[in-house]
Formats: sequence, C-alpha cells, structure tokens
Amino acid sequence: MADDRQYGGLSTSDRATEETSALVGRTTETGELLKALAELRAGIGRVVAVTGEPGIGKSTLLAAAAARARADGIPVVPVEAVVDATAGPDVPLVVVMDDLHALHREEVALAERAMRSAITTPSLCLLGYRPRQLPPVSAELLARAEASGHLASVPLGPLSREEAAHLLGDPLRANSVYDDALGNPLYLKALGPKGPAQDRAVTAILGELAGLDEHALTAVQAAAVLDGPFQPELLAAVGDLGMATTLSALDVLTHLDLVRPAERAPYLAVRHRAVREVVYERVPPSQRHAMHRRAETELARRTAPVTLRARHVAQAADPSRPDHATTLISAARSELFDSPSTAVDHLEAAVALLSDGGEHWYEAQVLLARARMLSGKEADARALLDTLRSTITGSHEAAALADSSRLERHRGRHTEAGAMARAGLAALTEHNGAIAAALHVELADHAYSVRDYDTSRHHAETAAALARGHGDRVGECHALAQAALASLFLGDQPRARRQATAAADLVDAAGDSLLSTNLDAMLQLGMTEGMLERLDDAERHLQRAAALCGRTGQVYVEPNILTVLSNTQLRSGRLRAALATLDRADAITAGDGGPVTEAIIAMVRAETLFWQDGARDQKTWQASADRALEIVGGSQAAWAISVRCFHAELALHADPSNAARARWLLLDAAGGDELSRVAGWRKPRWCDALARAAAAVSDPAGTAHWAELAESCAGQLPSPGRRAFAHRARMWDHVVRSDIDSALHSARNAIEGFAAGEERIELCRTLLDVAEVALSVGRTQDVADWLDRAEVLAGQCGSAQLADTAARRRHDLTNQTRSLEPQGPWALLSGREREIARLVSNGMTNHRVAESLFLSVRTVETHLSQIYRKLGVANRASLTHVLLTEGGENP
Repeated sequence: MADDRQYGGLSTSDRATEETSALVGRTTETGELLKALAELRAGIGRVVAVTGEPGIGKSTLLAAAAARARADGIPVVPVEAVVDATAGPDVPLVVVMDDLHALHREEVALAERAMRSAITTPSLCLLGYRPRQLPPVSAELLARAEASGHLASVPLGPLSREEAAHLLGDPLRANSVYDDALGNPLYLKALGPKGPAQDRAVTAILGELAGLDEHALTAVQAAAVLDGPFQPELLAAVGDLGMATTLSALDVLTHLDLVRPAERAPYLAVRHRAVREVVYERVPPSQRHAMHRRAETELARRTAPVTLRARHVAQAADPSRPDHATTLISAARSELFDSPSTAVDHLEAAVALLSDGGEHWYEAQVLLARARMLSGKEADARALLDTLRSTITGSHEAAALADSSRLERHRGRHTEAGAMARAGLAALTEHNGAIAAALHVELADHAYSVRDYDTSRHHAETAAALARGHGDRVGECHALAQAALASLFLGDQPRARRQATAAADLVDAAGDSLLSTNLDAMLQLGMTEGMLERLDDAERHLQRAAALCGRTGQVYVEPNILTVLSNTQLRSGRLRAALATLDRADAITAGDGGPVTEAIIAMVRAETLFWQDGARDQKTWQASADRALEIVGGSQAAWAISVRCFHAELALHADPSNAARARWLLLDAAGGDELSRVAGWRKPRWCDALARAAAAVSDPAGTAHWAELAESCAGQLPSPGRRAFAHRARMWDHVVRSDIDSALHSARNAIEGFAAGEERIELCRTLLDVAEVALSVGRTQDVADWLDRAEVLAGQCGSAQLADTAARRRHDLTNQTRSLEPQGPWALLSGREREIARLVSNGMTNHRVAESLFLSVRTVETHLSQIYRKLGVANRASLTHVLLTEGGENP
C-alpha cells in the first residue's frame, strides 16, 4: 500500500535532503520523539503514535526519529523483526511500524506484540497511521494501549504560511497555493513549482492508485473528470459503469480515502484538488474525451446549470452542434467576473466552433477580449480589440472601444483612452444604455487627467444618471465617485462629499457578486475617499476590492487597487500593512505592471521603508526611490511629476542639511515658483516642503511665498489636511522671522488638521517639528506633552524613524530642563519663594511685593520668614547679599 512515505523511507539514504526539508515546522513534534528516545536510553520503553492526514509528514517524522536512534547507536528494526531481535532484554531497541491503518489482520498481532514489548522492555515502538482509515481491530489495539497509559499521541497538523514558504523555497508560490493545499506538505509540493519535489509528490499520489482494480480505477478517473462533488448515479453514467459496479468501486475508493463524502449528502468528491489533478492528467486522452461527452450529455438531461456543463463541452466540443458554442458563451457570461480565466477557456473553445463573421462570432470575440483583460492577459486583449475594431460596427464596436479605453487608461495612456471613448460614443446608435454610461466614465477620467474638471464632472454625472436609469448600481457608484473627485478639484467640497457618500452607500449595500462586475468602481471610490481624507473608509473599500480581485482572478485591476491601498495605509501610518500590500502588488506585476504602476509602487515603498526604519537602513529605501526615478525617466506625465515630487520631499526628510538640493529637485519637478505642473490639491503639501527647505537656508522671502501659495490653494480646496499643510508652511515662515508665538499657533492648527484628516505620519512629524522649534528658543512648556503624543503615534505606526527623532527631542528637552533648574541658594526655595526673594532683593517693600503678586501682605511676610529660615539670614540686606554672592544666576 502506497502512502505518504514519499517524504523519506526508513532506510533510503538518498532522501535525506527531502526529509530535512519536510521537517519544517515540526519542532514540537520532533521534541516529543527526542524525549521518547532520551527515556529509552534511560531504560524506559514507550509507544508513540504519529497521526495525521495523508501527506502530512508522518513517515518523514518517523524516519527522522529512526535516523537519530541509529546515530545514537540504538538498533532500529521493522515490526516483523521483533521476535528475532538479537538484542538482549535490557538493550534499547526502536521498532518502527508505519501505516498501521493498512496492516492485514495477521500483521496486527505483530503490532500488538511490539507494543507489549515496549511496555515490558526498554524498547520504543513508533507507530504511524491515518485516523480516517484506521480499521476497528487496530483502533481497539490502540484504545487498550491508551487506557493502560503507555500510548503517547503526536498529531501532525498543517504547516503555517511561513513554514510552507520555507518548505517550497518560493514564498509567492507558497502563498498562492497555501489555502488550496490546506497547509499539507504533500499538496503544497504537488501544487507548487515544477521540479523534483513536485515530481516526488505526484509519484506518491499515483502510488495510492496502485492495486486498484479496473472498475475502481475507472471510477476515480470519472470522479476526476467531474471536478467536484458528484452523486453515484452521475459517476456511473460518466464512467460507463453499472450502478452496482459503481457502488462497489466507491466502497473501495472511500476505504482507501481517495474519495470522501462531500459537505452535501449524498454527494462524494475526490479527496483533494491535488489528487484530482494528478489523476485527471493521466487519464488517456480518448477515455477523457469520452467521459466528458458522457458527462455533458447526462448533465444536459438533468438540466444542470450551464456553468457545470460548459467545462465538459469545452473539453469535448462537437463542431456539428451549434448548441455547444452557445452553451460555452452563456457559461462565459455567467463566469466573466467570478472567474475570468475560466471564461477565457470557454470562449476560446467557442470561437473555435464558430465561423468568422457568423452568428455569435462578434459577441464571442468581444467577450473574449474582455475576459482576457479581466484575467490580466492585457496584451492578448489589446491585440484582439485592435483587430475587432476594424471589422465590427454598432454596439459591438462601441463595447470593444469601451474596453480598449479602459485598457489604455490602466496603462496611463489617457490621451489614447479618451480618443477611443469618443469614438465609442460616436459608434452608438442609442446613448442611454450601459455601454454609453461606461464610455462617459472613460471620458470623465480623460478630462480629469488633463485638469478639465468641469468637463469631467459633466461626463461623470451623465454616466451616473444613465447607470441609475437602467439599474446599474455599481456603474452609478463608479460615476458618482468620479464626479466627486471633479467636484473636489472645482472647490465644491460639500458637493464632492455628498457624491462620495452616495457612492459609498451604493457599494456598502451591494453584494460581492454584484461588485465584482465592476471593480474599477471600488478603485475609483477608494481614490476619491483618500483625497477627501476619509482614509479609514478608503482602506475598507480598497481592502474589499483587493479581496474580490483575489477571489475572482481579476488581475488587470488588482495592481492599481493595491497601489492606492498601500498609499492609503502609508498615510494612515499603518506601515507594516502598507509593505505587505506592496509585496502583494509586486508579486502580481512581477516586473510587468507597466511604468505607471511600477514607479508608484517603488516610490510608495521607498517612503514607507524610510518612515519604518530610514536612518537604520538607508540603502533599502534609497534603492527603491532610485528605481522609481529610473522608471520615470524624462516623462512629464502627471504620475511621473508626482513621483519626482515625492522623491524630492523624501530627500529633504532624509537630509535636511541639504535643503537647497531638495528645493531644486522639487521646483524642477513641479514647474517653478507657481508649481504649474502640479494639481491644486497637491500644492499645499509641496509648498510646505518648500517652506521648510527655505527656512533651512534662512530665506524669509521664500517661506513667505510658499506659505501664501499654500494658503491660497488650501482656501480653494478646503479640507483639514490641505489646511494643515498650509498651517505648517506658515509655521516655517514665522520661525525664520523669529516670531515663535505665531509659529507655535500655526503648528497647533496644523496638528489639529492632520488629526482630523487621519494623517498619522504627518501628525507625528508636526509634533516633532513644533517640539524642535520650541526647544530651539528654550521654550519647554508643552514640549513634554507633544513628545508623549509623538512617541505613542510612532509606536502605533511602527516607525523607528519617528521614534528615534522623538528620542532625540526628549534628550534635548531633558538637557534644557536641567540647565534651567535653580542653582545654589535658589535651589532651596520653592517657586513662590523664589519670586518673592527676587522682588525683595530688588528693593521692593512687602506691600509692593503683595500688590505685584496679588497676595496679601501677611502672606508675603510668612513666605519671607520661611526664606530667611532656609537661607540662614536675618534681614533683607543679608538676603540680598547671599543671593548676589552665592546664588549664581538669578532665575
């Protein structure tokens, strides 16, 4: 009987490397066996049972224990050798008995003898078995051993994600198959990267088929062809077996755990996807074709859903049957958004059955292009759409142009996207349908990209009305979110907030299946909410969109969603989450995500790494920033300008002493003193950076200019965050003019604004900046509170960079506080006593002192008596002499 011994036989030395890798994550279980071996060396015998699912690593663990015993000089023997063992009764011995569940009845007696020997002599009996397949006779034997207290169980569970990544040596692949593999080493390897490990896993699975009779083998092959839960009657039809033969075969397969009951009785299913795929790939082609044909016929007879029938039609389509093509197209429509890669398979099979230009041909081609786009095959989609646009007209042409426009938009080619959207509207004969709404959304995006916000809002609001008219709630959400963005840039924030709230309400009320039909809508909503400084809402919606991408396989939009999500997490101060999101985005793009996405990902990563651990690991974040600039090159597109501006700002953060260079970089990117290349919404941030740089080089004219420009832009696009940047810019202007009171006032306004806008990194930065400003002029009041708040924020964000800065400010505060503490005789007096002593030593009478400090004369006299006592003087003259000659600096 073949089982999970693929992870290392008891005496096969050439599998040592495999055994070592498979022991990943088994520290606790290995410790149990080592403990048993230690007891054995002390003369104490035991029975230890290693249990778990097929492929979980039982045989490997037993092999590792046996190897350790041999290394210690302890003999290791199979169960049948126990009676003939030459070791004496007091000599330690290890007996290994794998596959207890598969022992024949006569072998069970040998197992019982070995277990009894472990109780009466210094021998260690190591068992391995699958609980699901354990026969009653073996179960009864184990129950007795457990009842006697001599059986220790070591159950093996799934590996963690980290352990799975270590096992495969490929973290990205391990993460992609982990859930399907259930953390099982065998399934991880079978579904993992091609190579020797996968080959051994496949061989092990095939080994489980050894010994099956013809009917059982046919039944498991038919089950693999069905690819999911099945009823015995359906299996009988597909396998072309009689019902009695099928039931008998199923008894064998369930006994061997190749087939298991599914969640819904009376359905059954192959044990695991990995097993099914291995079996399916090795069904002879002619037999597989015949089984698919029988499956399609039987499912059609049962009027099964078209999506169930389509898989079998795709594998065994008949060109002479027109219904096969329509079945595939219908199934593709149903699966287009839930599984676009499956839709691609169906449509490619359908197109092969259709005549060029014939019935359903245009429909299938347009759908195929969209499915390829959704599944991430953008080059194939673009090539097909280019071909189609020259051969089709009317609504099909408009649909193709809408998809082409979307593709170009995702590539950052907004001019081309706008041209295609305009051509699509021109091709439509009716302008009140879903295609028209989609084209207006594309035109809204194009107008936004060229800063024509009036036109953008017009097209977006038109699209929203069209979508609402035909009940497309997700399309309406997309258009409203786009309209909100245009309203924001037109300075109409109340309207922008109303439109964004309406869009969010539509998304929150929609189910996942509906949202998956237009994930661009959630991307647009997340972007808009981020610009409206609703960061928590933006992250919530983008997280949901990212989860839907992963669930449905809509790869085309996922990198953009993850990029916006990572930036939102960065602004919120969730640095670890941002890096995890960026890792996922990198894994999806794999260096082929297009220059826009790749440059932005690299820049966001650089900034995140800087705040997380910048001063301690400069090379890492600097390499990412350099990569972003390399991708940008000389481009003057909006995205490229944005990347260059962020790079300049990061240079200022990293090295404030080189402020002149950072200022030049930012002005060069943004278009000079008016920042003409930058959208108004972004200007307050860059003005703040430029004001800081100007302050660093003592340029009051510069700080004034940037503060005024920031305030002007923030007034046009009012929001807490934009105003906060303007307040901070004005703070630097006051600092360079030595107006510290006004600087602190501006800083407090900035702190309030960043807190309201949920910008935790900027909030922490401002607290540290104002602390530095106050300390630079010896003002310690409120500094401790600012630093307390900054330290908490730095910890919440996971920012070593901010935490280190806070520690330096704290050190400066401590030093200044110590330097201000009273010296000499002054140190003996309370604060009130020092005030009175200073006034008296300056010649004031008790009455004048009382008036000055709003105290009674009697209170002054009482304090003065205490002062004389503490300083050991008798009168005013002596007091004055002591303070002048021994007191040091007068506080």
